[in-house]
Amino acid sequence: MASSAGNETSTSTSAEGVEDIQPGFIGRIGSRTWMAVTGVLLIAAVTLGVLLALGVNGASGQTFTTVTCQIGTPGCEARQPTHEHADFAVFINGKQFNFDQPQFLSTDTHDLSASAHLHAPRYTVVHVHKTNTSWGEFFTSLGFKLVDPSLLGTTADKTCLTMPDKTQYCQNATDTFKFYVNGVKVDGVTDTNIHDLDRVLISYGPETAAQVVATQLPKVTDQACIPSDRCKSRIPANEPPEQCTLSNDTCSKPGG
Repeated sequence: MASSAGNETSTSTSAEGVEDIQPGFIGRIGSRTWMAVTGVLLIAAVTLGVLLALGVNGASGQTFTTVTCQIGTPGCEARQPTHEHADFAVFINGKQFNFDQPQFLSTDTHDLSASAHLHAPRYTVVHVHKTNTSWGEFFTSLGFKLVDPSLLGTTADKTCLTMPDKTQYCQNATDTFKFYVNGVKVDGVTDTNIHDLDRVLISYGPETAAQVVATQLPKVTDQACIPSDRCKSRIPANEPPEQCTLSNDTCSKPGG
C-alpha cells in the first residue's frame, strides 16, 4: 500500500491488479474531465430551460401557449392610472421660478401631458395620473430639460437645467445645484419617481446648502394634501372639484 505524505489519497492493488482508489481521488480528476462533465450539465440545463419556456409538461406531454398583449392597448397598460399630487419649487440664483403662466398649465381642453401636469388653482402642485412618472418626465413636458446625477453615468459636474427659452444653467465652480426631497438633500431628481405628498426643491446658484435650507426650503408649499384629500381640515369650503382632464377619466385618489 502506498500513501501520500498528507494521507489525502491512498490506493491499493487487488489480486486482479486493479487499483482501488480511496476517498480523496476527486482531487486527481483532470481538468479536461471536469470540463466534459460541466459541458454535459450545461447542455442539460439549457435543454430543460427551453422545454420549460415552450411550456412542455413532461407528465402529460401538453404544450401551453402564453397569450401576450400590446402595451398601450386597453387592459394592457404598462403604467397604471393613478391620481397623486406633490409640491415642488425651482429657485434660480435666489429667485423662485413662477409656473403660473399659460404655457405651463393644463386645462380640461388642453392637456400638456397625460402623465403629470399643473393646473389652477395651485401652481406649485403637480398632478400625477400615471404610475412611475419621474420628475424628469414632468419637467420635460413643460419644456425644461434637467440632467443630474440621478441619471446613470451623469456626474455632478455635468448637471444642467435647460429652460424653455433655451437658457442653460450648469454646475460650475461658483454656482451649484442643490436638490431636496422631503427635506433630505439628494444628488438629483430627474430619474426619481413622483410620489403622493412629496415636497421637492431644485435650487441653482451661489448659495450654500445651509442658506438654501434656511431661505428656500421653507418656501416649498405643503398643499398637495388638499387635492389628494389627505387633509380635510385644510380644504377650503369653496374648493373647486378636482379636475379630470380629457386624457384621464379616472379621478381616484390614493387610499380610495
